Amino acid sequence: MRVLFIDIDGVFHPAGDGSQDTGPRFIWLPLLAEVLAPHPDVVIAVHSTWRYDHTLDELQELLASLGKRPVVAVPRGPRSEAITWFLQMNRAVVSHRILDDAPDEFGTEPPAELIVCESKRGLTTPGVIDALRRWLAA
Repeated sequence: MRVLFIDIDGVFHPAGDGSQDTGPRFIWLPLLAEVLAPHPDVVIAVHSTWRYDHTLDELQELLASLGKRPVVAVPRGPRSEAITWFLQMNRAVVSHRILDDAPDEFGTEPPAELIVCESKRGLTTPGVIDALRRWLAA
């Protein structure tokens, strides 16, 4: 099983600074839907703080354009630890990548699997889609 761990703010739409509305949500989700379309085996694992404020059903509905693939959420806790726990509990995972705009959430040595998005450019950050395509083709 392959898993794509996703953050939401700063990946699917610009991340705000908390003082203002960041505009439309999920504007870059269609980019990921297009890239993942030929790969229905990829499971989506939400590690965003959105998992605290939304039920799994709500997250699945928000991400419905990603197709009929499993959408899960990692447990509560710091992102890096929650992802590590998820991987330890799911030994069937053979490959994974992490989409996030906050590399500092992963300590001083972020994992090689981390694909960093710029907070204001998300999935449109140069190199992000190419990195995903290389992973999916491997």
